[in-house]
Amino acid sequence: MKLIILVSAFLATVNASARVLVGKEFISMYPVAQQENVFEYQIINIGDTAAINVDFSDRGSFPTDKFEIVSGSLDAKYAVIPPHSSVSHHIVVVPRVPHAIEDKDVLVDYTDSESKISSRVSTLWFSKGRLTHFFHQDALKHIAGSKYAHFFVFAAIATPVTGLSALLYWVSKSRYTLPKRN
Repeated sequence: MKLIILVSAFLATVNASARVLVGKEFISMYPVAQQENVFEYQIINIGDTAAINVDFSDRGSFPTDKFEIVSGSLDAKYAVIPPHSSVSHHIVVVPRVPHAIEDKDVLVDYTDSESKISSRVSTLWFSKGRLTHFFHQDALKHIAGSKYAHFFVFAAIATPVTGLSALLYWVSKSRYTLPKRN
């Protein structure tokens, strides 16, 4: 019986520390060069104690010679992230030229509030080899834009079919309708 109590007490202390996860997500509609693009970072504490002195850094993803940082910061510090809660961080960047970038890992350093043990978390396992392609604005018009030619082609196809159906309905209605009796 004492062994079971000791094992359960040990397991309870193992899970009682702060455990932090970090995620990075592109939340704009399309990645376009020379236009504002928004990235959202979520730092989640799934542990049972608070994470203190949380340092967030994503310096490798957005070099200043290729990107302009419009709002937000590539580094952030949080004093406390309570247990079972999360914080969000947004960065708005403008790529100077259309190109593909490799997502670098996001680093988060934190300290457990009870045991005072420092830890580091990154997104390296998730973003290794992942590319984000920033398109030129003209390329985006071909992807998402509407053109008058598409509507004219649709009208050229739909008008004869709709007109022929209406004509056949009108002919059959006039041919097969019975006169009303009073």
